[in-house]
Amino acid sequence: MWTGKGLKRFINSSIRAVETRAMKNYLLNLDQKSLQTIREIGEEAERKKRSAYIVGGVVRDIILKRKNLDLDIVVIANAIGLARDLAKKWNGKVTTYKEFGTASLETSEGFRIDFATARRECYAHSGALPHVQPGNLSEDLLRRDFTMNAMAIAINPDCFGQLIDGLGSLTDLQKGVIKVLYDQSFMDDPTRILRAVRFEQRFSFKMEERTLSLLKAALQKKAFLNVKPPRYFDEFKNILHEEDPIKCLKRLHQLGGLGFLNPRFKAHLQDLNLLHQRIQETRKHLFYRQKDWWLIYFMGLMANADCRVVDRVLTKFSFTKNERVGIQQSLKANEVIKKLSVRQLRPSQVYQALRYLTGEMILYLRVMTSTRIVHRRIDQFLIHSRYVKLYINGEALKQMGIVSGSSMGKILEDILCLKIDGKISTRQEELRAASACLGKFSGSIC
Repeated sequence: MWTGKGLKRFINSSIRAVETRAMKNYLLNLDQKSLQTIREIGEEAERKKRSAYIVGGVVRDIILKRKNLDLDIVVIANAIGLARDLAKKWNGKVTTYKEFGTASLETSEGFRIDFATARRECYAHSGALPHVQPGNLSEDLLRRDFTMNAMAIAINPDCFGQLIDGLGSLTDLQKGVIKVLYDQSFMDDPTRILRAVRFEQRFSFKMEERTLSLLKAALQKKAFLNVKPPRYFDEFKNILHEEDPIKCLKRLHQLGGLGFLNPRFKAHLQDLNLLHQRIQETRKHLFYRQKDWWLIYFMGLMANADCRVVDRVLTKFSFTKNERVGIQQSLKANEVIKKLSVRQLRPSQVYQALRYLTGEMILYLRVMTSTRIVHRRIDQFLIHSRYVKLYINGEALKQMGIVSGSSMGKILEDILCLKIDGKISTRQEELRAASACLGKFSGSIC
């Protein structure tokens, strides 16, 4: 592997080569809107006498001809100033982070572009956030995770679309090889362990032998313990956001990389294949197409875990209150499925079984089973029952002489169930049902 000054000289020679020889324009395959946006950024950078480059994963995806909505721009000196100038020109909104020399620009059309001043990084210790200082393009490329993400495309007019690659990154990409830039990479930033697995499985690539050896060594040393758990879990969530996270989970399990969740956690991945198949089928339905499924996959991963292990996972990592509740509810998913499978079940009974569950928990129930009647009942709840509202409220009941308290809530709930079951529909029918319920909370009417 390249190291030290020799590596920097090699990258700098590649950068100089842009100025001396004609190269392929790697941006010509982009759609016209993206191409025009990039041209305008390059032209504005030229007016300000700055050099600007597209960098990172978007370069990789351009070469692979894969769709990527992210646009990362590195500027040699003062990226924030360039972002502000473009925001004025495009009537956009810019958010700046002066301590990092970065800015995010959102255009009036909702297109987001991230700008960063070229920088170099060093790590005080394993897992620490890097110390950042201004640098040149070669130093900025050197701080990347893998060679395939360490390329740049020039966007200034005189060299627009020309690839800058001083590490043999293009060759690695074409061969489908994932390679770290230096031996300490996984120890400096242990989240790269998860990224290596994610990229390997997403692209059906293979880790270079030395890289794989370094990754295994970092896992053996439990390098993930050097990273704050929420930060490590955020990277793990990116795996669960993948089109097929099961491949990543299996590979991570094979490498011994799931132990970060809890030392006592035992993965049971055999059921996740079926869960994934059902999720893919469910996503074909229009109603479920835009859902975020990462938490449903995580529920599946936790399905056979000991309750104490799950509680420790929920305490250790950063979950929202709603996510924590959903995960805890998922541990009783089989009980709910059993209730929903009863042959004779009124819509109001389905409503009562599901009303206090989180949306993610209900989605998890939907993909846990292949029973069609359960699917129909969940769909009916999500599309119709949960939106049913009463015309009357507590004030109407008070006018009928009903005193505030638990009885009032019970009457309103019973009337709602009648409405969900289609037995009443108008306000007058609701009032008549309320009158019939007076003193008859255990009767057949309510």
